Amino acid sequence: MTNREALLESAITSLQEKGYAGTTARDVADGAGVSLGGIGYHFGTVQELLDAALAEAVRRWFEPLIGVLSRPQPPPTLAQLGPALDGLLDTLADHRPLVIAYFEALLRAERSPALRTALAADLDEFRQTLTAGIQRLLAGGSGSASPDPQAAASLVMATFDGLIIQWLLAPDQVPSGRVIADTLKRAAALAAMA
Repeated sequence: MTNREALLESAITSLQEKGYAGTTARDVADGAGVSLGGIGYHFGTVQELLDAALAEAVRRWFEPLIGVLSRPQPPPTLAQLGPALDGLLDTLADHRPLVIAYFEALLRAERSPALRTALAADLDEFRQTLTAGIQRLLAGGSGSASPDPQAAASLVMATFDGLIIQWLLAPDQVPSGRVIADTLKRAAALAAMA
């Protein structure tokens, strides 16, 4: 592993354990076994290193989700949506440090154009993959009343982000995937009657 890679891995670990505000240059350098000067040599500043680490941590968090959505199998039906959402919500506990780092990254991106660009690219890849899955799901329908797949993907992403926020603040109040799927089914039936 190169010094640059060691610094990046150390920064990711420190971000997960201490958060953005709690991570120091000394923490990262000591964790990597690299001198403090190595940060400047490889990344310019400690902020640029932490931004790169945040972007990489978020990419790693999105990667498995993108992989699942990219498989050629059809996406879950509405009846399968509840268990699928429960599965996603269950994985949050294993990825809690990355979830927190992601939200820290969103705030940090306002002041870091490079981080903002990296996070936007990851988000766009996730949206496009989800859009393709929705297009496969809608392929068998009549087409005339089908929603715009990209708009539907953005809505799904917004819903999941909202569930994550609820999970972070009050995990015992997050509805189960089955309740969410049932609510969506009822809302779709009401919309069809209008």
